[in-house]
Amino acid sequence: MFTLLFFDDWYLSVRQNLARRVGQPKQNHEGTFEDPHADVSWGYPSVFQDPATGRWRCLYQGEPQFGLHLPLMIESDDGVHWQVPDLSQTNELSPRHTPHQLFGREHFHEWSPSFVDPNAKGTDQWIKGLVVERTSGPISDSARLLTSGDGIHWNTQEGIRWHPYVGDPIATAFWNPYRQSYVLTARPTLNDRRVAVLETRDWKQFTTPELALQPDALDTPCAEAYGMPVFQYEHMFIGLLWVYHTTPVVDAKHKYVTGKIDCYLSYSYNGWHFQRTVRDPFIPNADPDQHGAGCIYTSSMIVNNPSAIRFYSSSSKGEHAVARGGKDAHQSALLLHELRPDGFVYLEPEGGRGELLTRLLLWEGGEAKINVNAPYGEVRVQIMDSEGEIIEGYEFENCQPFRGDDLAWQPTWQNGRTLSALANQIIRIGVRLTNGRLYALRGEFEIRMLGEARNFLDNGIKMPRRLGF
Repeated sequence: MFTLLFFDDWYLSVRQNLARRVGQPKQNHEGTFEDPHADVSWGYPSVFQDPATGRWRCLYQGEPQFGLHLPLMIESDDGVHWQVPDLSQTNELSPRHTPHQLFGREHFHEWSPSFVDPNAKGTDQWIKGLVVERTSGPISDSARLLTSGDGIHWNTQEGIRWHPYVGDPIATAFWNPYRQSYVLTARPTLNDRRVAVLETRDWKQFTTPELALQPDALDTPCAEAYGMPVFQYEHMFIGLLWVYHTTPVVDAKHKYVTGKIDCYLSYSYNGWHFQRTVRDPFIPNADPDQHGAGCIYTSSMIVNNPSAIRFYSSSSKGEHAVARGGKDAHQSALLLHELRPDGFVYLEPEGGRGELLTRLLLWEGGEAKINVNAPYGEVRVQIMDSEGEIIEGYEFENCQPFRGDDLAWQPTWQNGRTLSALANQIIRIGVRLTNGRLYALRGEFEIRMLGEARNFLDNGIKMPRRLGF
């Protein structure tokens, strides 16, 4: 099953009167968590479900007092309503600063969003903690790796350094099936607020960081890339880019201290080279009196809920490094936002009718499934052959129009025609939309460039899938 998303036009040959817009997740206020024991402005939450109990756990860091960062955990039955567990009997610590503190301060100054390794489930290596330690030695000595089988009990992997230059805690990891490696996004070096990538296959040896993404001329003046957690979604990789809108002032005392941080989208087809789509914020800053007004760091994405994609963030009401009055200031919180499946980017007519036409597709069989919301408009589909001629009976006019909201609408045509009848043919799919939003097109198909399509039509040669393209 291939999913065509609309971050760009690469899979399209025509797009007329369809504006590309960034979806914005809606905040679920029931999921807002103010830690009663610590400030969580830089919490970087990581959320996962315990397979043994079905309960949700959230790992993050907090400051019970300024400069004292602690690894913390909360639990939930539904991933929305959170409770502080008492870990004093589970993990004996001296001193213990909070009831939900996971481990002591040894080898720990701050940590990044934890990585739940899909290839290590059921082992004590299941969860990886990318920790930064304050050290008097080389900067690289600070980049330590911790592992856990449940998120509660942790072990330090002695001798492993996941970054050769790091002194900053902003790093995340994901499994890249195309490269058959784990890819880390991190800052290139200490205080260099851009996004670099490095990789490992064994969590012992790591490559040298390579620059992947940095702010450009379309960003706000003097902006920086504070961090970028990445998650695989269908055949693509979604980056949640934290853009730091620094104060563009000459006074060096305040430069790079104050400023807001919000979340934008980046994306990649291969999980190594990243680019940006429309420059509207994905999760913007909140109103001045609300959590997230100053900074919001979206660091966890959960897609196994069929009705919505969940995003977990840490946030502050104050700007970067400004409003940090401790736990009693109530200026920080962990937040939950929810997004329609496939809702990262959508196409929408500016007014009236909009149309698109895909590139050449090798349709392997079955029906198309279209994620569309048009309760007061309509959507129709048309099929063309490899020469660009409309296939008889598959015209827009013969398509049964759809009105409504459906994650997987299957188009049909008069006289019972369906796409399954066109199996193993080279086709193009056209979509006509009025007063609605188009999110995704799914089906058993492969994108084919002109030469690949001609080779199939003339010689019956089916080129192998080009994963990561």
